[in-house]
Amino acid sequence: MSSSEKKRQFERLWKGETPKGTNTQKRDEFRSKMKSSCQQLGLRFSKINSQRIYLGETGANDDEITRVGEVRVRHPPRRHLRGH
Repeated sequence: MSSSEKKRQFERLWKGETPKGTNTQKRDEFRSKMKSSCQQLGLRFSKINSQRIYLGETGANDDEITRVGEVRVRHPPRRHLRGH
């Protein structure tokens, strides 16, 4: 599946669109899954972050994410500590 097809599929799932119309239950279920995925990666839940996860754009070896046991923790950049 190409990336443009995946983007269209994400938009359909995010809006809950089906061939018969809009299905709010499917929309809410998909958003709930995306919310839990965002929480697992330490990201704030938003449509953009959910789309990045769905499209596989979040790297497993992201520099800002460290593992503490089985939990992945995102740390903000500490630019104020550099270059003293």
